[in-house]
Amino acid sequence: MLLIAGLALAAGTPVLLSWNHDKAERLRATGVPVDASVTGWSTQQRSTAAADYIRLAYTYNGVRYSAQTRCGGSGGCAEPPGPMLRIWVDPQHPDEFVTSDGNTDDSNLATRYLLLPAGFMTLVGGLGIWVATALPSTLFRGRRRA
Repeated sequence: MLLIAGLALAAGTPVLLSWNHDKAERLRATGVPVDASVTGWSTQQRSTAAADYIRLAYTYNGVRYSAQTRCGGSGGCAEPPGPMLRIWVDPQHPDEFVTSDGNTDDSNLATRYLLLPAGFMTLVGGLGIWVATALPSTLFRGRRRA
């Protein structure tokens, strides 16, 4: 079971990253441009890399939305972002957006530092447990005591 979980996490990370990239491209092409105010900025440590996050507030069709997303590219923000940021909102689902630097509302999840190492560690742990338990019983199954 641990092996399956490790494989799912390791294989799921590239799929999630590809899905998030496709979503960003779709929203850049079909989204409605909206100005969002940056209401907060923070750095969080994930695995071995720090990631910058911003909190946004924006209004679309008279409804106010707030969200958190990554800031900047893979290296984060060089400095805290300005007070306003251009985003493109999905008119059918206004809580979905892409920022001018390509981060979506799902960019908190879509990070290669989050799931890929966890998947490989789970996979290695599952293999270690299998080697420690199943392999010795398989090797010594045919031997009899004299």
